[in-house]
Amino acid sequence: MIVASFSNVSKHFGKVVALKNLNLKVKKGQALALLGPNGAGKTTALSMLQGLRQPTSGQVEIFGQTPGTPSAMRRIGVTPQATDFPPQLTPRELLQFTTAHFPVPASIDRLITMFGLEKLAARPVKDFSGGERRRVALALCFAGNPELVILDEPTTGLDAQGQKDFSQMANRFVADGGALILTSHYWLEIENVANRIVMIDNGKTVMDGTIADIKSTFGLNHISFTSPDPGPHIRNNFTQENGIWSANSSQSDDTVRALVKSGETFSDLKITPRNLEESIAIYRQNQTPDIAQKEISSSGATQ
Repeated sequence: MIVASFSNVSKHFGKVVALKNLNLKVKKGQALALLGPNGAGKTTALSMLQGLRQPTSGQVEIFGQTPGTPSAMRRIGVTPQATDFPPQLTPRELLQFTTAHFPVPASIDRLITMFGLEKLAARPVKDFSGGERRRVALALCFAGNPELVILDEPTTGLDAQGQKDFSQMANRFVADGGALILTSHYWLEIENVANRIVMIDNGKTVMDGTIADIKSTFGLNHISFTSPDPGPHIRNNFTQENGIWSANSSQSDDTVRALVKSGETFSDLKITPRNLEESIAIYRQNQTPDIAQKEISSSGATQ
């Protein structure tokens, strides 16, 4: 089931092109991380899903409806970056006000427990820290039992436990069939929550793939070592920098076996998995792992 879609969507602000022919579909049970540098068009795209902006051309839909209509808005939850609440209200009062706008809202007590607000529920938010305000914002996002949530930097200000709690909650929501769109600067959060990544830059899609595909294809290990007298095998298959020989390898065990079999002398061998951020950098380089350093095949030959 398609819950949100952009069809050839462009958005111009005068001479500035914020989005250019964006095509994107988000399905039920999908957790999509929308990434890109500042000014890439992420905020513009999210604002269109909420009906806050209209496309210059193309079409945006939520559940087959026009964003911003009451019937569409009742099916989504939103956590913006800003968390400015009426200072005298408590989390429980904010949740009571918000749930009253939905036909089948979530349980207020359950939301308070889910987002760790038990000790804060009766206190006015004017005294809250940034992380505590963020917990309230997340609880409000899920107040209407949404089918789609839009989370703009959801864990900014949260401590490590709060980030972990959020990841677990988001995973449960998606596993139960919810759809999620996330923007974040935290790579670990993206890896823990998302199952698909779309990256936009200058208003255009520059990458679209599942995390599983990205990691299986480009989730390389980084092999490094020192060698006092490197011979042809090392010189032909590894890159040297500051006295360290190294390479990326999708089959690191076979690469090391080939190195040992060559009979060349080496020491200080280290094998380090590439993280998601590094894998994406490799993915974007013409979708080939042959970038700053060489990638070694299982036979030990340079690809």
